[in-house]
Amino acid sequence: MVSKLIGLTALLVLATKTLASGGCTKGSEYEPPLCPLLLPKIASVHIEENGAKAVSSQDSDVDCSTFKLDVKSVRRFLSRAKQANESDAHHTLDWSPCYSSGTLTFTSGKTAHWSINQLRTGSLAIDGGPRVFLYCPTCAFNPFQ
Repeated sequence: MVSKLIGLTALLVLATKTLASGGCTKGSEYEPPLCPLLLPKIASVHIEENGAKAVSSQDSDVDCSTFKLDVKSVRRFLSRAKQANESDAHHTLDWSPCYSSGTLTFTSGKTAHWSINQLRTGSLAIDGGPRVFLYCPTCAFNPFQ
């Protein structure tokens, strides 16, 4: 338990240093400030939900069945994604009820829960820690819009 807390603390310190460093963008009216996402090496990706629709979506006409990610797409998204402040992102980026989610295992043995939606946003929580909000402005490949 202590080693998990130390590892999580180290990851949060790294994320904080990254946010404070010059590697972040300023953001604009249409895009939040973005910082590099520094993840440990991924050993495996597991997809638990694919083409799912958020319960909060009240639009019965929305069909999410075509938003299907494979392991390669999840890895590609995570390799390109940037970290954003969730509040800033919610005020500048569009939201989609269509998502896929699952878990990652890192080579260190740590695990993470991920969720990625159709409009190139997502989140990641390592070992049950705080959720990090993600955005991938360069993920213009299928099945993203």
